Amino acid sequence: MSSRGLCVIAGVLLATMAPASFAADIQSGLWELVVESRVAAAPDFSPEPVTIKQCLTEQDAQDPSRVLGGLTNPGATDCTYTEKSFSGNVFHFKMQCAGSFGIHASGEVAYSATSINGCITSMANMAGQATTLQSRITARRLGAC
Repeated sequence: MSSRGLCVIAGVLLATMAPASFAADIQSGLWELVVESRVAAAPDFSPEPVTIKQCLTEQDAQDPSRVLGGLTNPGATDCTYTEKSFSGNVFHFKMQCAGSFGIHASGEVAYSATSINGCITSMANMAGQATTLQSRITARRLGAC
């Protein structure tokens, strides 16, 4: 699988949070987001983690897609939730995206005012092959911008 393909999936994964409950706890400031992934069919292949830093305004903190949307998702379009629920500070979801990768994802993400931790499993069509990607997402607030 190409690193571009992994970045596309990672970008989609980073944009999968639901606004209402999530935003209540997020603080504005400088955040560091890391996505570590592995391809289930290739346990010896470990792509480099994707790390970004971004400054969140008060407005950004009200929209989780801005918190986690620092990566672009070319090829992933029309992403919609097929299921979503909250249990305390944990967001559970399933989503589906149209586009050339045909991504289906499910996962859960725990959050607080200064951190995000979660696991997501994605299935995508990469170069005509069904590919499963397991990702761990972590994010932390570093301080003021």
